[in-house]
Amino acid sequence: MKYEFGSIEITSPVMKTILDGIQQQTPEQIFVVVGDAGSGKSFMAEHIKKTVFKSKVVEFFDNAEEVSKICKPAIYTVQTQNWLQIKNQFNLNNCHVIAMPALQERKADLPQLAQFFLQVLGLMNDQPAFKLTEKALEMICQYEWAGNFHEFESVLENALKIAIEDGAKGLIEPSHLNLNLNVKTLDFSVGMKLDEIERKYILQTLYFVHQNRTKAADILGISIRTLRNKINQYREEGYL
Repeated sequence: MKYEFGSIEITSPVMKTILDGIQQQTPEQIFVVVGDAGSGKSFMAEHIKKTVFKSKVVEFFDNAEEVSKICKPAIYTVQTQNWLQIKNQFNLNNCHVIAMPALQERKADLPQLAQFFLQVLGLMNDQPAFKLTEKALEMICQYEWAGNFHEFESVLENALKIAIEDGAKGLIEPSHLNLNLNVKTLDFSVGMKLDEIERKYILQTLYFVHQNRTKAADILGISIRTLRNKINQYREEGYL
């Protein structure tokens, strides 16, 4: 059986299970798509609209943080941390809850996802679609993608820009990918102070998204102003 998510063929077991579950639902259902920032909640909501509701009208609530009234039928997307606070407001017997996996749990889908994003980026930049070399694709699949799709898209966008500047003929090489395969996890240990953990997490997130503060703030779940204040603080303390 062929699994498709929009125009992308899906091969990862975790996504196949999710798509199988959606096929069994009816348009009278309430759908709740739960996941971390950048995990693809909006893409999943759009897939549900097209495959389950089709031409029918459905209420859509994006990044719901509180629910005053449950609408039916409807699609809700919810950040993981917010779901823990509002899940009791839903009748779970009448909901189909989808837990979006992190991108690193979908390694089998990365080649198709990368090619899709490169095609889109090529159209946006009036360029023919670039392809990843075998070595570049290997790097993509080895990387952990802590920033999910935000980081994934940012890395590919930056790689395409570098490849064009280098005069590359339709191919993205490993040298075009700004990835550090040695940085996979943060070094947290028992006894470490909370402010030190916070600093490491914030700085690592900024590294993952190539210092894009808007994307970093989205991943961290904080305002850009708060992030700017933290950066200024770390600069004054000598960490930057």
